[in-house]
Amino acid sequence: MKRLFILILATVALASCGRYYNAEIAGYIKDASNGNGINGAIVRMYLNEPDSADSPDFIAETSSMTSGGNDGYYNHKIIWVTMNPEFGDEGDSGTIWIGVTQEDYVSKVVQVSGIISDTLNVVPDIQLERATFSSPTVTGHVVNVNGEGVNGVRVVLDLQSTTDTDSDYVTTTTTINNEPGSYRFNNVTWRDENPDSSDTDTENVTIYIDDPDYTSSSSITAQLTSGQDNDIPDDLVVTRKPRTNFSTNVAGSCIERIVKTDNGEIQNIPLKGINVTITYSDDNGSHTVTDVTDANGNYSILVQWTHATTSSDPEVPEGEDKLILTTVTYDDPSGVYTFTNLNNIEIKSWINPNYLPDAEGTHS
Repeated sequence: MKRLFILILATVALASCGRYYNAEIAGYIKDASNGNGINGAIVRMYLNEPDSADSPDFIAETSSMTSGGNDGYYNHKIIWVTMNPEFGDEGDSGTIWIGVTQEDYVSKVVQVSGIISDTLNVVPDIQLERATFSSPTVTGHVVNVNGEGVNGVRVVLDLQSTTDTDSDYVTTTTTINNEPGSYRFNNVTWRDENPDSSDTDTENVTIYIDDPDYTSSSSITAQLTSGQDNDIPDDLVVTRKPRTNFSTNVAGSCIERIVKTDNGEIQNIPLKGINVTITYSDDNGSHTVTDVTDANGNYSILVQWTHATTSSDPEVPEGEDKLILTTVTYDDPSGVYTFTNLNNIEIKSWINPNYLPDAEGTHS
C-alpha cells in the first residue's frame, strides 16, 4: 500500500511540471492570383500536423474577415502545455500548423515555425488557389429548320467536370432583346481542384435539347471562360415531334387613328373594352374564342386546334401546322365605334404570338 501511495504522488508531481503558454497568431488569407484578401475562410490551428485542413483535432478556430479596411485578416490566441519550455520559465517557442478552408478555394495546410509565447506572432500571408469559377451568362439560340427562333424549348447545359447524371443547368427559350428562341444560363459555376492546371479558369460544356415536344439531331460543345459572358455562336436546330394538337396566341390592338389636318401627325388612341371574337374549324368542328381589350387597347387569344394530318406546305416546319381563322370580329358594347372585321386569316403554330393588323374603330 505504501509503495502504491508513493507511486501516485510521483505521477502527480511529474504532471504538475508541465507549464501552460499562450501566443497570439495573426495574418492574412489571400488569393494567389491577384493578392486580394479572402473573407470567410475558416482558419484552424494545430499543434501536430493534421491529416487535412479541416481535421477535428484543432486547438483554435477562427475565420478571416475585414479589419482596418483590409480583407482576409484573422487573429486568435492559442494555448499549449509543455514539459520542457524553450526558454525555461521565461517562455516557450515551437511549431504549429494552420489549416485553411474556403468554399471557393483549394484547401491548404501550412507549417509555421518559431511561434513565440506571450507575444503577437504575425504569420506570412497564406495564399489560396481559386477552385470555383463562373461565367455570368451563357447565351445562344434555338431555331427551326427555316432559321426562325423557337420559344418555349427546354435547353440543358452540362458541365464536363461533373460526373453525376443530373442536369447541371436547365432553361427555356424565350424572346430576349427582340430575338425569339434565345436562351440564357445565369451564373454558370464550375470547380477545379487542380491549381497547377493551365486551364483552371475554363470549362467544357455540352448544350442540348431535352424537351417533350421538340427534337434536335445534334448538341453543341463549347468552352466557357471564367469571369466573362460566353455567347455560343452555333444555333441549336430543332424540329417539332409528330403531333396532332397545336396552339398559339393571336394578338392585336384596337385603336382610333386620328390624323391632324394641319401637320399630318398621326395619333393612335387605344380603345378599351372592345369584344374580340375568333371563329375557326378543325377536326373536332367549329370553335369560338373571345377576349376584351385592356386599357392599352390590346388583346391576346389562345387558339388551340387538332389536325390529324398536318400541312404539306414546304413552308411549314416539321411538326408544325397552319390554321385559317374564319373570322375575327370586333364589337364595341357602347356602340360608339364600328370596325372592319377580318376573314380567312392564316396563323402559324410555330410563331407565337401571331400579330394581326390594328383594328381601327370609326365613330358610328
